Amino acid sequence: MNDNHFNYHQAFSINLGLFSPSEQQRLREARITIAGTGGAGGVIAIMLARSGVENFTLIDYDTYSITNINRQIGCFVDTLGQYKAEVIKNEILRINPGANITCINRAIPLEELKTLLDETDVYFSEADDLAYSTCSLIAAQKKKVMAISYMPMGMAGYIMVFPPGLPRVYDPTDMFGGPKGLNYDELKEFQGDPVNRSGRRWHITQGKMRIEWFKKWCRGENTLTQLCPAVWTGTALASIEAVKYITGKWKRVKAPKMWQIELAENRIRVKKFRRRTRIFSKYIYWAVNIKWLGIGQRIRQFTLKSLEKDLEKMQRQEEQGKTPRLPFMWKHII
Repeated sequence: MNDNHFNYHQAFSINLGLFSPSEQQRLREARITIAGTGGAGGVIAIMLARSGVENFTLIDYDTYSITNINRQIGCFVDTLGQYKAEVIKNEILRINPGANITCINRAIPLEELKTLLDETDVYFSEADDLAYSTCSLIAAQKKKVMAISYMPMGMAGYIMVFPPGLPRVYDPTDMFGGPKGLNYDELKEFQGDPVNRSGRRWHITQGKMRIEWFKKWCRGENTLTQLCPAVWTGTALASIEAVKYITGKWKRVKAPKMWQIELAENRIRVKKFRRRTRIFSKYIYWAVNIKWLGIGQRIRQFTLKSLEKDLEKMQRQEEQGKTPRLPFMWKHII
């Protein structure tokens, strides 16, 4: 199709069954920044482009590899090795040749991102680096920029929404039970710690991750497992929160509540993260950091051994074709 034949108003006229012309114009003019254009970020960009958004800044230093083909919307055999942001840019232009897209094919420091946020209406944090993502969401809140982040894992996922006007700045780590106020390096250490990872029972109970895979992920040997239909389900919810905010329509989700997807249980709902899990996670973090007489180190060793023992038992059940039975602590405390 020749670019000269593209007509924005015709292309998105069906949207006018939901939006007034002025509301659709807000979508057209909205400035979207997406850090990470892989599994979730790439789909979000395409969904918003098909909703009529024209202005994008796409940030991703990575190129497509064969392991991306199971879920990433721009990954095909003929795009392997290409920059993800560039591929998504070209896909958006195939939808709307008039779109204005800036690609940044490198990792950018947080200070540079903060400058970009000054020219952003909605920021999506979809970077694989969870510590970077957390710090960027806090920065966006401080700048009063609408910030959204979707974290998919297996058959589950969480969509956090931080609109301007919240009563305080919410730390995403704190919302899931981790310590708040950590800097980037401290967050990297916390999020990669095998003890902290082993306690994230929801990857098994809601995400349905296989025990063997979970154990390797805890040790840093595997990435989080993700399935295309599950990933794309969450991107739709993240995208619609941006559309609601831009157009000023309908009831919106906002922190500390979040979209929680549990597809294996046929459940999608909005609520705060599980309270007892948050309390347990905070207790463990506090306990293992007690320096006096090496108490923290002993608690750490005991906790890790207990969790490993539970996982071994659950893995044997799984290998026998049985549904792993959750230990008492996993069911009632974690």
